[in-house]
Amino acid sequence: MPRRRFQKGCIRVVGQQWVLYYWKDVNHDGVIRRVKRSARLGATRDLSSRAAHSAAQPILDAVNHQTEVPVVAMNRGVTLVEFVPEWQRTILASNSLKPSTLRGMESSIRAHLLPVLGDFSVTGMDTRRVQDLIDSMKGRSRKTRENVVMDLFSILSAARDWHHAVPVVEMSSLRFPIEEPHEPFSFQPEHVEAILKFFAGKRPWDLFFTLLADSGLRASEILGLRVRDLDFDRSLIFVCQAVWHGQVQSVKTLSSKNSVPMTKKVKKKLKTYLRTHNHELLFVNRRGRPYSRNKIVQQVLHPALDALGIDHKGQRAGLHAFRHYVASMLLEETGPAVAQRQLRHSDARTTLAAYGHVIGDDQKNAMETISMRRKLRRKKTQSVPIGTSAVSKTSIVL
Repeated sequence: MPRRRFQKGCIRVVGQQWVLYYWKDVNHDGVIRRVKRSARLGATRDLSSRAAHSAAQPILDAVNHQTEVPVVAMNRGVTLVEFVPEWQRTILASNSLKPSTLRGMESSIRAHLLPVLGDFSVTGMDTRRVQDLIDSMKGRSRKTRENVVMDLFSILSAARDWHHAVPVVEMSSLRFPIEEPHEPFSFQPEHVEAILKFFAGKRPWDLFFTLLADSGLRASEILGLRVRDLDFDRSLIFVCQAVWHGQVQSVKTLSSKNSVPMTKKVKKKLKTYLRTHNHELLFVNRRGRPYSRNKIVQQVLHPALDALGIDHKGQRAGLHAFRHYVASMLLEETGPAVAQRQLRHSDARTTLAAYGHVIGDDQKNAMETISMRRKLRRKKTQSVPIGTSAVSKTSIVL
């Protein structure tokens, strides 16, 4: 007979759902063990906090007054909720994942995997179970669902390596929702020129936004740039690392670790900037720590867009919009081949050797053309106001 207890449980909001976490006694082949369980109570839009607690009470009453211990055979296999802690300890100890990847996987586990599949054996994770997981994420984008499934596959792959008989599920056998294509936010040339003019002379943002506009580098890659990554003799910038939430980590993909040309404008600003710079990283805050990309967006970019009257309400107008701008300009000026080299996108039809560190004249000329063409467009449109708000001269600091 299980030991009587009076637990209150723990109710959390997970993925827009109220989820109850509690402990339950089970009999593993004669050995009584207390295991953690979870139960979905309903959507947050349908239940208030008080209603969620009311819905949880019958479950807690049944557990607190449990008189029989369900027998669970050991040969049934370990459940996902039992396997995940061991997997997390192993992954964390090996330090094999980037901080951004690890944080994303932990979010998937907490919000989706354990609430839906936690009580099921890892050896029973077949196509039907994975499809149930996909169908449970109502209101989530296809990309989010795919990411959660891939996180599950990574966990199951580790279980398979540790000699658990886990079935292999193919992505082609799963059904994902069909979505309308979404066009990402991108700045127009006149917007980019106005932003650069707004930050002109404001250290370090003058150089930071010039790099975004004249290189196509990801913001995380710019924040990870070191002084030794700059080759002024060959006019090259070597991309070797990135910064995510103030932490230095590896770049996004193998093809991302490459070099891009340094335009004349960037070279001039870099040399001026380095005269009074004494840190290994190009961009650090007042405490000598790398900047956080999200804080730059919230405290630097968005106030500038508001001051310039550039509409971004309801849109994900982040630093990546500069990369989309460079991509569109390159495709317009040169075509896909040069754009791919400059943006360092991986492609199944090419090899990593195609991304060699030798930058051709066509790629250098293309980036110079983009920098010069922006000025020409600004002259043509200088009589047309960008927005209705007056440009604020208030300095923006972070």
